[in-house]
Amino acid sequence: MEERTTGNARRRALTAIGLAGLAVAGSQAVATAAQARPGRRLTLTGTTESVADLRGTAGTADGDQIHLLGYHAGTPGVGGGVLYWDADATEPDNGGTVFAVTGVATGRWKRPYATRIDLAWFGWTGTGTGNDSPKVQAAIGALPAGGTIEAGPGKVRLEDTIQVVGVPIVFAGAGVSDNDEYSTQYIVATGADDGFHLSGVRGGGMRDLQVRGSGLTGGNFIMTSRNGTDGNYMLTFANVRFKDGYNGITLRGANTVRFVNCVWNGFNGQQVILLNGVNNDSRADPVEFVQCGIAAGSANENTDNLVIDGLGGSIKFIATAILFGRHGIWLKNTPGASIPKFLYFEGGGFENAHGVPVLLEAGAQAQFTNVYISADNEHDNVRIGPGFTGSATFSNSVIRGCGRNGLDIASTRITVTGCLIGNNGRTAHPTFARTVTGAANNGSGKVRITTGAAHGWESGDRISIQGVTGTTEANGKWAIEVVDEDTFDLPAVAFANGYAGGGTAYRHGAGINIRDTASRVVIVGNAIGALADGINRQDYGIVNAAADVLISDNDLNGNTVGPYQLTGTPTAQTRITGNKGVEQIDGWLTARVAGPVTDGLFDFGNLLYLDSQRIRVVRVTRVVGAGTCNVRLDADGASAGGTAVAATTAVSTTSLVTPFTVDGIGGPRRLQARVLGASGVTDLEVQFGYQLVS
Repeated sequence: MEERTTGNARRRALTAIGLAGLAVAGSQAVATAAQARPGRRLTLTGTTESVADLRGTAGTADGDQIHLLGYHAGTPGVGGGVLYWDADATEPDNGGTVFAVTGVATGRWKRPYATRIDLAWFGWTGTGTGNDSPKVQAAIGALPAGGTIEAGPGKVRLEDTIQVVGVPIVFAGAGVSDNDEYSTQYIVATGADDGFHLSGVRGGGMRDLQVRGSGLTGGNFIMTSRNGTDGNYMLTFANVRFKDGYNGITLRGANTVRFVNCVWNGFNGQQVILLNGVNNDSRADPVEFVQCGIAAGSANENTDNLVIDGLGGSIKFIATAILFGRHGIWLKNTPGASIPKFLYFEGGGFENAHGVPVLLEAGAQAQFTNVYISADNEHDNVRIGPGFTGSATFSNSVIRGCGRNGLDIASTRITVTGCLIGNNGRTAHPTFARTVTGAANNGSGKVRITTGAAHGWESGDRISIQGVTGTTEANGKWAIEVVDEDTFDLPAVAFANGYAGGGTAYRHGAGINIRDTASRVVIVGNAIGALADGINRQDYGIVNAAADVLISDNDLNGNTVGPYQLTGTPTAQTRITGNKGVEQIDGWLTARVAGPVTDGLFDFGNLLYLDSQRIRVVRVTRVVGAGTCNVRLDADGASAGGTAVAATTAVSTTSLVTPFTVDGIGGPRRLQARVLGASGVTDLEVQFGYQLVS
C-alpha cells in the first residue's frame, strides 16, 4: 500500500479539489444525495485532511460540502471524497458514511452513495495488521437494502465473524490472485469461528478476490444458514481464490448457489466444502461449480474435498477438477432423513486423492460423463455402496491407476459405457505388502492370518500371500474374510501345518468389481485392460459376483490374469456376451456321420443355409471312431475360407489363429462339412464354432 502515500498521489488528490458539485475519487455524484432533498443548497466550504479533523468541523448550513482528503492524515486519496452536511440528521456515527461532530447533537457529515461502498471509507488501510472486522460490519450496515463493498488492492484482516443477514451483499476485490501480496485478500483469522456467516441472504456473494486463513483451528471461511424460515437464495462466487483454511464452505438452507472460476487449496479440517449435514430444512439445492478447482492440498490426506450429506439436489460440476485430500466427492446420509439427489459431473475430473475419488454411499441419481478419475491410493477410484439406492451412469470417461478396483459396485441400476478403465490394482506388488506375523487354525479348520499392522482390507478382497514357512498352504492367491483390523481368514485353505515364520501379503484389484448385492448392472462398450502408459497390475477386467448383469461388447484384453472372473452363481438374468479378449461362441455348426465315412460333403444337422447373416468361424472340434481324415467348412461346395484340419480318434479342438468370415447377407449360402483324405474312417463328429458378425 506504499504507493498510496507517495507525493504523486498527494498531488493528484489536491488537484482533484475543484468547484462545488464536482465528485472526486472514491465517491459518486453529489447529485445522488441532493435529489433526496429538493432545493438543498450545495456549497463547497473547504477541505479537511482526515476524519479526525472532520469530526471537529461542523457545517454552517444545510447542504454545505467539504472535501475530505483522506480518511487518515497523510494518506490523501484513500477513503476521502466530497461529503455534505445534513443539518437535521441525528443518526449514529458509523465511521464510514455518517460522521458526527464532537459536541454537536444535530447535524451530520454524510457521503453521497447509492449501492456501492469503498471499504476505505471506513478507515481500512489495506495493511492487514489490525482487525478490520468492525469496518466490514459497519459497511454492511450502511447498505440496508444491499449493495457492493469494494476493497483493494490490499489486505482485509477479519478477527471476528462477519454477519450478513437478509440483505444481498457483494464483496468485490481488485482481481483474483494466488500471490499473497497482490490484489484483494480477505485474511480470515477468526480462530475456531466462521469467517463469514450468511443468514437468509437473498442474493450477493463474492468476486475478484482472495480469501485465505491465518492460524485457524476450526470453523469455515463461509457458512450459510436459515434466518428463521428464510433461506439463502441466488448467491454467486466468481473468480475467488480460497486457500489455507480449516473448513472452506458449509452450505445450509441455500438455494441456487453458483461458483464460477473459483479455486480452493490447502484445507486441513473435516472437508473443503460441505452441503447440508444437518436435516432436510438445511438442504443446499441447486448448487453449481463451473470451471473450478477444489483441492484439500497434498499435505492434507485426511481432509475430504466435497461432501454432500443428507438432502440436497441438482448438484452440478462442469469442467471442475477435484484433487488431493482424502475423498473427492462423498455422498452420504448421516442425518438419516432424505438422501442426496441428482449429482451431475461433466468434464474435468479427479486426481491424487488418498481416499476414494468418487464415493457414493447414499443417493438417488449420479451421472459422470467425459471425466478423468485417478488416485494415489490403496482404494477404489469409484465406490458405489449398497446404500446408494438410485441409479448411476459413467460414460466416455477414463478411470485408471488406483490401488484396488477401478469401480467397485454394490448397488443397483449402474451403467458403465464407453469408458477406458485400466492400470488399476496399483498396489498389487510386494512394495505395498503387509507383513505376516502369524498363521493359525481359525477354529473351523481354516487358515487365519495375522499381520504386523492394520491391513485395511475387506472381506472378499483377493490377496496374494508369499514367503510363509511352516504353514506353506497359505501361500497363493485367495479371497479373504476379515476378522478384525490385523486378522483375516482364508476360507478356501485348510490349516495343515504350524506357522514357522515369515510371509507377506498384498491385495489385488480389477477394472470393475461387481459385488453380490448389485443388480441391474450394465457394462457395455468399454476398454478394460492395460493402458498405453503407466504400470498395469489389474488382474481381471471384470470380477462379477452378481446374477443380474449385462456385460457386453467390451474389450477385455490386457489384464494380467484374465478377461473376467465369475465368482457368483449365474441365472437367467446373467448376460455376458460379445466381449473381446474372450473366446465368444455364439453358435455351433454340427455334423454327425455314423458308420463308414468317405471323402465328400456332409450336411449339418442344425443348419443348412446361412441366410441374411454374416458369421466368423473361430473354432473347430472333431473326432472319429476309427481311422484318420481332414475336415473343413465349405460354402456352396467350395472352401468357406479356412484350411482343413486333421481328425483322429482323440477329441481335438483348435482355436483358429486367423478366423474366417462367411457372408450370407447377399443371399443364402449352403454350408456343409467336407471330408478329405479319409482312411478307414468311421463315426465322424465335427462342429465349427462361430460368432455372429451381423
